[in-house]
Amino acid sequence: MPPLVLAQLTDLHVRAGDDDQTAARGLEAAVAAVLKLDPAPVAVLITGDLAEHGTADEYGLVRELLAPLTVPLHVLPGNHDDPALLASAFGTPGAHSVRAGPLRVVLCDTTLPDTDAGSMDRTRLEWLDTELAAEPDTPTILAMHHAPIPIGIAQLDTIGLPDADRAALATLVAGYPQVQRIVAGHVHRAAVGELGGRPVFICPSTYLQAKLDLTEPGEVVLVPEPAEFAIHVLTSGELTSHVVTLDGAAGLPG
Repeated sequence: MPPLVLAQLTDLHVRAGDDDQTAARGLEAAVAAVLKLDPAPVAVLITGDLAEHGTADEYGLVRELLAPLTVPLHVLPGNHDDPALLASAFGTPGAHSVRAGPLRVVLCDTTLPDTDAGSMDRTRLEWLDTELAAEPDTPTILAMHHAPIPIGIAQLDTIGLPDADRAALATLVAGYPQVQRIVAGHVHRAAVGELGGRPVFICPSTYLQAKLDLTEPGEVVLVPEPAEFAIHVLTSGELTSHVVTLDGAAGLPG
């Protein structure tokens, strides 16, 4: 059997009525690249920050840019999104579970109102525990917007998940061996790590990437490195994650 492919896009930051079309160009390039994948993905997972300001006009433009994709779209909110408007635009709740072929994808809403930081508080952990317990034998990807691991860029780590939430999440997922990967976005860089013995993959942005600055805390600087997205490939029960770089996208000459 051919490998199963699940595409992941994140941090689209699409704007409506703005002279800066960088985000739209990056998303257009990502959609075109996804359409060329062989085998085609069974679905596209979008892990938050679809819009820059969370307006209805922006979500309309996002839907227009994503329209060439004919596979299911599974979206969750990021800190730039309006969860209610996003849910209305895509017909899906913030936290939910879906099937992607033999994979199960559990989408967690880690957003909090009026802040860039995230949360996996007790209520959300209880929901996740129930979801994971429902299908303990199904290979599962756990998806969220906020990175559940520190990445070493201090200013971005301050707006991730709190230490206590990460520790509680680690304890929870350690008890569910069907979780093959935890995927996230938010930090505009590719990074890998582990949480509770489970591999963590952080997807880069289709917009701009964060400057890799491991020095003292300062402002987050977004730089016009190429737009990127990820694919997660299931082969003979083994899951591998790849980064796809889009040369010429995100404001770079192409």
